[in-house]
Amino acid sequence: MTKKFKWLPKAFLFDFEGTLVTFEWKLKNGVTSALKEIESNGYSLGPFDDNPTYVDIHNFVSAIKEKENNSTILNKINDIFDVFDADALTRWSLNKGAKDTLNALKVNKFPIGLITNVGRTAIQKFIDTHRIENFFDIIITRNDVEQLKPNPEGLIKASSILKINPIKVLFTGDSYDDLGAAQSSGMKSCYILGGQDYIEIDYPNKPFITIQSLDELIQFI
Repeated sequence: MTKKFKWLPKAFLFDFEGTLVTFEWKLKNGVTSALKEIESNGYSLGPFDDNPTYVDIHNFVSAIKEKENNSTILNKINDIFDVFDADALTRWSLNKGAKDTLNALKVNKFPIGLITNVGRTAIQKFIDTHRIENFFDIIITRNDVEQLKPNPEGLIKASSILKINPIKVLFTGDSYDDLGAAQSSGMKSCYILGGQDYIEIDYPNKPFITIQSLDELIQFI
């Protein structure tokens, strides 16, 4: 494939669901279940707007944990999210070109990371089943950070562990949260079509590139 860009990443980071695999998480049901759990534990839903996301919920209960020095509600919400992760796991399949792309990057000695809002239990089961763990130099899940994407915590943590400046990293994802995290971390972003969100033309966090299939990333090699 013809190289189209003069800039060459030093490392490649990937989102998981909607990026490396098909998007299967039942967002509405998961959010509804989590909000009911928060309310049943005596917390007001007042801080949420009319359309909260699972990221809003996770960050809300993480703040409660810090404020009250009590991880009970966070653990309960993570348990709910784990149920929806497990449900999605039954339907996930690798997206077109995923394995070939990871292999090509690995053969060419690029560091590769997986940064996902999905929990570690489901991620580990999937990568073990599909034998793709050896592709990744680092895996950061929902259980490894305080704040989920679009907060850049996971991306910055990955670049720090890999000892690579964020400005030399390309992060590929399929959602507003992914592009926002890349923007905040200083990384260039790659948006893959067909995942969680449709990016409007006037979206402020414009991706560096947009692709239809992961194997288009081989152009960087």
